[in-house]
Amino acid sequence: MNMIKKIVKGLFKWFKAAVIESIAQIFTILGFFIAWLTLTGTAQQVVGVATLISIALWLITIPLREDKE
Repeated sequence: MNMIKKIVKGLFKWFKAAVIESIAQIFTILGFFIAWLTLTGTAQQVVGVATLISIALWLITIPLREDKE
């Protein structure tokens, strides 16, 4: 039971950090979205997938970028 609490607490901490990071980068994400909207066909698909992968990697690596106190 204690392990589940640690996991839930860690997920909540990561989710909070992900929301804060996303708000801080809102104009970058908006730029990616506008670029995706202006393209058509295969280019739109490639940019869309690349954008989703880069955002996912960026959010997953939040703990690596946090300063250790």
